[in-house]
Amino acid sequence: MLHTAIQDYPEGHVKKLEKRRKELRVLEEIVLLQQAAQLYSIEPEEQFGAWFWALERLSEKESYTLSCQLEPRA
Repeated sequence: MLHTAIQDYPEGHVKKLEKRRKELRVLEEIVLLQQAAQLYSIEPEEQFGAWFWALERLSEKESYTLSCQLEPRA
């Protein structure tokens, strides 16, 4: 009789539910981090900005090639 009162869930239901719980925890953590970040006041540093913008830009293909060299595909 108990089995008629409890709805049967599809096989993947528990996995989906756990995934949603993990997503919720991640989103909650993001919100907390965003709130904490509002307490900081970061001023740009001219020397860093000049260095950063002077860096050579890589194309998408160059970036991918370099990435594969650093971390070869398994």
